[in-house]
Amino acid sequence: MDLSENRTNNPNLISSAQTGQCVIGIRTFNHSIIIPSDGEILSCAINATSELTEELIIQLCTYKPEVILLATGEHIIFPEADILNPLVKQHIGLEVLSNQAAARTFNVLLAENRKAVCLMMIHSDSHTNS
Repeated sequence: MDLSENRTNNPNLISSAQTGQCVIGIRTFNHSIIIPSDGEILSCAINATSELTEELIIQLCTYKPEVILLATGEHIIFPEADILNPLVKQHIGLEVLSNQAAARTFNVLLAENRKAVCLMMIHSDSHTNS
């Protein structure tokens, strides 16, 4: 899916997102990544919601976002509630979305100059273009 008519020049603006890849600017990612609203995009060694840990949630909280977008691939898969305690303690929102929906939402948040971070799970073994 191509995302068009973006109203921001943020370097982390997502150009397109699918189950098997995410394009940001001229860079194509075929592995899971952490995308902050500002700052460097980081690789993340997680391929499924079941692999999420409280430590990773704490790492996402260090960006001090208003909301964390959890992009779980083609389908929405909610994480275990017990690992989300850091979000509750720091009053940070969580949205669990498909990769395409997360990309659209992230870009809207960037256009509104809001502080967000997206954990985009890329399933490289997928042959589906969602």
